[in-house]
Amino acid sequence: MFDFLKNLFSSAPKAQKTLPLPNPSGKIIAAKVVRIEKHPNADRLRIIYLDGGSGEIGPVVCGAFNFGEGEMVVLALPGATIAQNIHSDTHESFVLNKAKIRGVESQGMICAEFELGLTETPGDKPEIMLLPASTVPGTPLA
Repeated sequence: MFDFLKNLFSSAPKAQKTLPLPNPSGKIIAAKVVRIEKHPNADRLRIIYLDGGSGEIGPVVCGAFNFGEGEMVVLALPGATIAQNIHSDTHESFVLNKAKIRGVESQGMICAEFELGLTETPGDKPEIMLLPASTVPGTPLA
């Protein structure tokens, strides 16, 4: 299924080149956004609930606003290796853990292309990677 994500990205018109993804773990999956709520303690964060194929996953705290309910996204679950840290100057890889963000424990991370290792730079305003609507929730991507 790693090839699914690589092929999807490399066939997109904006793709420059494809970078290698970390070793597959089954901890990065396609997920459908089911519900979005305002974060109770932060104006620039949202609480997301997703369908991961075998039930609802959430809450997931996210600061991106380029997706809505019903859209398919890439969800990293605790234990997933994130290829590039968007919040670090050195962009080192890391293993995702549950994290309490402004008082809400996030059960995963909705990923941008840069975080998955699909672009070399995060760009000025990185956005969440959207998958085709036909993608099945729970499909392992990495």
